[in-house]
Amino acid sequence: MRILLACLLGAATAAHAQTANEVLPPVVTELKRDGNALPYAQINSLLTKLRQHGEGLFRMDFKVDTEKTKRPLSEIRMAVRSDDADHPIKLDANGRFELPLLPEAEAKSADLATNVAKGQMAVRGTIELTLAPEALDMAKVRQIMRVARTLREELLPWYLRWLFPRIDAVRICSPTPTWELEWREDGQLLGLPLPQAANERDPEAKKDDPARLCTLLTGQENWPGSARLLAPAGTRLSVKLRSK
Repeated sequence: MRILLACLLGAATAAHAQTANEVLPPVVTELKRDGNALPYAQINSLLTKLRQHGEGLFRMDFKVDTEKTKRPLSEIRMAVRSDDADHPIKLDANGRFELPLLPEAEAKSADLATNVAKGQMAVRGTIELTLAPEALDMAKVRQIMRVARTLREELLPWYLRWLFPRIDAVRICSPTPTWELEWREDGQLLGLPLPQAANERDPEAKKDDPARLCTLLTGQENWPGSARLLAPAGTRLSVKLRSK
């Protein structure tokens, strides 16, 4: 489930499409601060909490929604502008980008700046897991759920919690539903197939993509922490957010 950040970022959500060998163009005076966007200090605070207390499990991914954007990526510029400096932002070929993590004092004067008119750009932000599928076991699932609860309920102020919704489960999606947990018990190697979850879909899958089936782990399952995920090629991990 994605968090739509168009309302958060307002018009200040664009950048120049880059390849690995391109040089980022300089930020020019045509970029204007967007007073309608959420203060960058709040975005920066969320990114800081994830860095400091997320135990390396979470990241925020940002992406320009090209289907809802009225200007090509090649015409767009974006930066984070503070009283001290401009921090240019670059996009990859798919419109993905990272927001800079600023010192708290600098973030207080920072805003997003862009050359895009209001209503011409949409951006999505998603909470993503940093783990590879082969690194997932039940101990990691329980750690993910514990850290997510602590971040949201104890470390994030109430006005930022909507940016980090409650996580109900780890979602595992693959082209084929052949997931299995494997662990040793009393010298024996045990395996347990995981069931397909009804009505679950990979949030990254596009409408025309081949079906990708999913299963869920909540951490409440009665399986040992050493139970390790065995998943087919092409498996992707994500988090299932609680529906409103």
